[in-house]
Amino acid sequence: MSRAMKAVPLVVLCALIVAVPSVWANWVLDGVAICTATGDQHFPTIVSDGAGGAFVTWHDLRSGSANLDIFVQSVNASGAVQWAVDGMPLCTATGSQEYPKIISDDAGGAIVTWADYRNGSDWNIFAQRVNAKAAVLWTIDGVALCAATGWQNLPTITSDGAGGAIVTWQDERSGNRDIYAQGVNASGGIQWTGNGVALCTRTGDQDSPTIISDGAGGAIVTWYDYRSGAPDIYAQRVNSKGAVLWTTDGVPLCTAANYQTLPTIVSDDAGGAIVTWGDRRSGNYHIYAQRVNASGVVQWTADGVALCTATGDQYSPTII
Repeated sequence: MSRAMKAVPLVVLCALIVAVPSVWANWVLDGVAICTATGDQHFPTIVSDGAGGAFVTWHDLRSGSANLDIFVQSVNASGAVQWAVDGMPLCTATGSQEYPKIISDDAGGAIVTWADYRNGSDWNIFAQRVNAKAAVLWTIDGVALCAATGWQNLPTITSDGAGGAIVTWQDERSGNRDIYAQGVNASGGIQWTGNGVALCTRTGDQDSPTIISDGAGGAIVTWYDYRSGAPDIYAQRVNSKGAVLWTTDGVPLCTAANYQTLPTIVSDDAGGAIVTWGDRRSGNYHIYAQRVNASGVVQWTADGVALCTATGDQYSPTII
């Protein structure tokens, strides 16, 4: 092989090395500033924009600590922010709006949900859709998904597969903490019973729901549940019409002794889900998981498979 031929791969590689930094030119060391407005910005969450960039949402104290608002920003694949400096407001209603969660709307935009204190007496659940050009598409300051009496908070969200969303939350309208959900379509129209469908209203508290799509227009929700005293892990499936499909008040994924808390969930790509959680059955916190199929039948070892039982505590698992 000639020296000229040997040089070709090196020349091509050098050209690629020279070209690559232009793609990443705006992604600076230590990160791109999404928002540096006056006051604090807390609890960002993020979702892909479907084009190599992302949407980021957060709750924002630029108007004061008694008036948190919801903002969102778009950043492209090159690290350049796309919308107004320091983000675009999704909700600046009276009172505080907190802890937003975000998903793609599958059309280049995003849907955001949050807990909202605009009425001054109860926390409620609102949502807003924003398109790729930073235009809000639903009612100004958001659509009310639940405005029932009592506190509703800790909403989480998943796509309904048709441009809308399904949102679940922790609900205290009965005096206990229960689990509710609501569907909202691509136009911001409420799809199910006013103020949401009850997924679990069992005696005792149900806390911190998380949600994924069931792949058929509905969703699977998991939470930790105090119906038996110490918390256990339960799940429920709801279809696109708002009908619950599994055992009333949920299917037990783990009812082992002592504490099971803070589950997270992912689809099993077969209509069911895999859930992981922190588990104190042995005295220390360890990591366990369980699979449940589309019919609500657990698939693995009763009370879950041990993923880690090392010495000491293991906390706060996440799953993909």
